Amino acid sequence: MMRELDRALQADHGFGVDAYGVLITLVGSPGSALPIGELGEQRNLTPSGVSRSVDRLTKTGLVERRANPEDGRSQLVGLTERGLTRLRAAQVTHHRIVRDLLLDRLGERDVGRLAGLWEKAMPGAVSSPAWPVP
Repeated sequence: MMRELDRALQADHGFGVDAYGVLITLVGSPGSALPIGELGEQRNLTPSGVSRSVDRLTKTGLVERRANPEDGRSQLVGLTERGLTRLRAAQVTHHRIVRDLLLDRLGERDVGRLAGLWEKAMPGAVSSPAWPVP
């Protein structure tokens, strides 16, 4: 499933599943921004890995780096309006692939149980038309 997600996201949106993970992590964060180190931790990336990923996303205008006002030394990585627009479009592709390769193979009862678990863990994840809940 991950290979197909990566292929479809690259083909349809110009970025892969790793970049999608960074964008979805940012959109779910307060102010759609995180210190770069925290972003790396949440995405399980090394400091150089998160830096490379953020550099690529910055070049395409999907995220921006700015000084962290809390300490003045570290950097915040923030989702741009362009990044949010592109992420919302990519979510349609992501959801289609997950539906086709995972959810369509489950019975109605299984899907209901899975939806209940997701909604319990992250309120709005199933019931809201957009995630995170606006």
